[in-house]
Amino acid sequence: MGLELNSIKFLLWAKNLGVSFQRTLTLGRQNFYCSPAKFRRALQDFAIPATTEQIDRCFQHDLFTPLYADEFLRLLGAQETASVDRSDFEGATLLHDLNDRFADQMRGHFDLVLDGGTLEHIFNYPAALRHCMEVVRIGGHFIAITPAAGLMGHGFYQFSPELFFRVFTAENGFALRKIVLFDALKEQSAFYEVNDPDRTGQRGDLRMASPLFMIVLARKIAEVPVFAIPPQQSDYTAVWTSRQKNNAPENAFIPSSWWQKLRMKVNPYWPWWLRRWRDNLRYRWRQGAPNLSNRRHFRKLSFKEIFRERAASSDGDANAADVI
Repeated sequence: MGLELNSIKFLLWAKNLGVSFQRTLTLGRQNFYCSPAKFRRALQDFAIPATTEQIDRCFQHDLFTPLYADEFLRLLGAQETASVDRSDFEGATLLHDLNDRFADQMRGHFDLVLDGGTLEHIFNYPAALRHCMEVVRIGGHFIAITPAAGLMGHGFYQFSPELFFRVFTAENGFALRKIVLFDALKEQSAFYEVNDPDRTGQRGDLRMASPLFMIVLARKIAEVPVFAIPPQQSDYTAVWTSRQKNNAPENAFIPSSWWQKLRMKVNPYWPWWLRRWRDNLRYRWRQGAPNLSNRRHFRKLSFKEIFRERAASSDGDANAADVI
């Protein structure tokens, strides 16, 4: 994979949110898919300063060779860029199998680890994710641009936002900042912010015709053993806690009205088709529409909101001349 226009916009947004690109590690060497005109417009929208020379360098490459994102990352402030891959077929600077841990001297070294579509191809995904989280410095960030739905066969895995809500927690030394979804078939897609299922108390199910990508932004806040306690899915955790609580003798349910007593007696004798119809109605009423218009689980972000959002204190570069 590589960085297309929607991913590029998110990285410009991340720059405005104070993400440092000074020492950047990309998982795989990232291609750069964008026209110069649309790239210039994106820089203007996010008010990212860049010289004409810097922009031109982003598109310089030999004929019939891939265009990589190295110069784009330098425009965002990268002074040290590294790319890791199992093979050198794309010119990665570090040959390493992400199923294995990085060398000890790399732990806590990078300001940014960018997964532009690599980890879904790694068989030992939890281990590979842990290895990448370990090389982020405290105060640095991890960004994942990864398939969420509709791309069966692309890699080993597609991911639910629930995974990242449970992974990027204080217990694992991280604080989650953003999770957004976008339509993979649209060159300039809207971004939809995802609400944490642990807060809504429900799964944010989706049934979409178009494939979806997800982008995750998380900040490292502490150096702790990652996955010392394996993450658990929030709705199951809630059910287990509720069941333990309700099974306690002091919390045992005692029907008080004739209607509650009748329901408890009749429930075991409902025909299967009626129980299924009842459960479907309950599910639809609780969950809402299984698409991105469901405001309980997703919030469409306006471009104006994204363009204007800034970190309280940004470490961006402000010395560029000949600003577009």
